[in-house]
Amino acid sequence: MCASWRIGRDDARDEVTVTMLLRDEIAISQDGAEIVVSSGQLSELADKLYFLDQAFRADARDVVEALCSPAK
Repeated sequence: MCASWRIGRDDARDEVTVTMLLRDEIAISQDGAEIVVSSGQLSELADKLYFLDQAFRADARDVVEALCSPAK
């Protein structure tokens, strides 16, 4: 492990830990679940997370739900 950041818990979820790994990856973990993302995937992941953050801030829950619904 190279560096680690903790994002505090909220009412619905436990804290999130983001860890920079030595093998050109990051690990994101919460409640015992972990996802490892390569450095090549970080830019696209950041773009998607930014979009979701902005959608929630704009109270666009209907848009987010539509994007998350199964394709017909």
